Amino acid sequence: MTNTLRSIRRGPTTPERLLVLIPGYGDTPEPFLDRASMFDPNEQWLVVVVEPQTPSERGPYWYNVDENGPDPDALASALAGIDSLCAALLTETGLSEDELIIAGFSQGGALALAHLVDPTSTVTPRAVAALASYLPSRDQQLIDLSRASQRPILFAHGEDDELVEPIRGRSASKALHRADALVSWVEVSGGHRFDTPLADELAAWLDAISRGELPHAPPI
Repeated sequence: MTNTLRSIRRGPTTPERLLVLIPGYGDTPEPFLDRASMFDPNEQWLVVVVEPQTPSERGPYWYNVDENGPDPDALASALAGIDSLCAALLTETGLSEDELIIAGFSQGGALALAHLVDPTSTVTPRAVAALASYLPSRDQQLIDLSRASQRPILFAHGEDDELVEPIRGRSASKALHRADALVSWVEVSGGHRFDTPLADELAAWLDAISRGELPHAPPI
């Protein structure tokens, strides 16, 4: 599949590590890239921020959600786009999947998690970070939690999140922990916003991975 998603980036010309960051519903990529110094102050990563695929008056988004859950066609299209982008970036940089991390905020974090456990994904990142996020409901044939086994997954959630309740993130973290993922669950002060302290948790987790560690602090 040809990648058609717009993305912006910053980082080394010859990177050793790749971080694909997926914004949420109504978010444009520029503010996320502007905050890159908060979670990657030493520019160790090539940070690529992708724009949600569907434009609207409220800002771009990945998929709509109704009483039946996410729009399955839009969700599948978004996941295919993310997969294609990651494959193209790995080819461009010459990096392997072991140097790739996918992170996302809100709906973007849901995509990062869904991509990891989707058996149709052609790219499997080394680790995933889900910030203020959840695992979207899908046909069970499109979910294979074993793909997350022994892979670090960060869940960081604001305790006062008014849009995505922390229980949704905690439930997803427990499901992936039971599937032998190396889950780190962190609940921080604040609401539904990609800023400190969520960015601080992402920074600490990325730093641990860059040192070759496998961070693991599962939910209780």
